Amino acid sequence: RLTRSPLLNKSPFRQLLSKPGLSIGKQRPYRTPAKLKFSLPGTLFEFQPEYILGARVSRSFHRVVNVALGEVDAGVLSPQLGRPNILRPEDLARRVAAVTSVRGGEKGPFGLLLPDAAVRVSILEFATLPPDRKELESLVRWKMKTLLPFPVEDARLSFEVASNESEGLEVVVMAVKKSVLAEFEAVVDALNGEVSLVLPSSAALLPLLDENSAEGEMLLNISPTHLTVVVAAGRKIRLWRNQAFNGKASEERLAAVSEEAARTLAASLDYLGLEISRVRLSASPGLPKAWVEELGRALSREVE
Repeated sequence: RLTRSPLLNKSPFRQLLSKPGLSIGKQRPYRTPAKLKFSLPGTLFEFQPEYILGARVSRSFHRVVNVALGEVDAGVLSPQLGRPNILRPEDLARRVAAVTSVRGGEKGPFGLLLPDAAVRVSILEFATLPPDRKELESLVRWKMKTLLPFPVEDARLSFEVASNESEGLEVVVMAVKKSVLAEFEAVVDALNGEVSLVLPSSAALLPLLDENSAEGEMLLNISPTHLTVVVAAGRKIRLWRNQAFNGKASEERLAAVSEEAARTLAASLDYLGLEISRVRLSASPGLPKAWVEELGRALSREVE
């Protein structure tokens, strides 16, 4: 089943992982997408176990102007860090073609939003960093060795350096296995254009957070199979956690979200010295309003 609807929404996206490899060429503080000089792809595809979403983006005004959605059958896509993700590539390629035909055909370059479970995001802390870019990349890869379930040589990495005024330097690293990324690139091979942008889907929600906030904010991205929790302070990502639901029933999933949100609030204050003032929630499919209100009461925070 395919649907087509207009969506006007300021949604600039960051180029953190890209096909040529590292996309950030200089050490610089974390900045929100609107601040980066980056040419946004005209078409974006988001892949999830339940659906494929195709969006046409106005690069001049940084907003989504048109969306088409196609359902994905169970067993076609199973996001994981170190194993094949697309179990039936022909089926997924047909879904991409169907979404594209509903939208009247597409031309590249394209952006791919991968399931969060397919991308490892880590925050690394350093006292100092080498000024040479190649030495810095080698150091980051060495630190990532123990954080990946596959050899670091098989990873495509992108990273960004941010200063931590009280504790030194933090590096936000995003890593995807090369073979996994190749799977997703292959399903859009038949289209006219190349892939120029790759992100985990939760990174596309970062513009929901306030870059000027003096306090911390929490983002909860909830799907039937996965939970991603992101904590940001102003223009810096301070924490990124993924949790698989492993077939839990709906009530168990919501209980797990509440527990993880409460745990993150406490950890942010105890270990990061960061008070979280607001909670942003994105869920597909949507969640009952009563549960969202109950979450706000349990956290003693505003949940939007």
